[in-house]
Amino acid sequence: MQPLAWRAMIVATVLVTGACAGRVRPGAPNAGRPPLEREARFTATAYCTGTITATGTRPNERTVAADPNVLPMGSRIRLNGLARRYNREYIVGDTGGLIRGRRIDLYMRDCGEARAFGRRTVRVTVVR
Repeated sequence: MQPLAWRAMIVATVLVTGACAGRVRPGAPNAGRPPLEREARFTATAYCTGTITATGTRPNERTVAADPNVLPMGSRIRLNGLARRYNREYIVGDTGGLIRGRRIDLYMRDCGEARAFGRRTVRVTVVR
């Protein structure tokens, strides 16, 4: 095979591999970490951008982004300690570049509401 063809094949492989590497599959293993205890304190923020989540679905008002090593994709969680309208069940369906450890990011359609939400402490209970 020609050297140019080899280079093209290597570049194509790197591009395809890199594009798929960022996706987190639902139900991905918890990377050997112990499961989250029944209730824990997290820092909550909000986001309003994006049309497709890390699980390949559209975000909605019940979507949260979380670190999949702490809360696996597809987990159902309940938030408490916020304003009544935010205290409800959510599904972990997204990740974020700055979402590491005990941090969650609530999806909101209104960017003004997301900015006003700011940063808050919340109690997270794993439902399943």
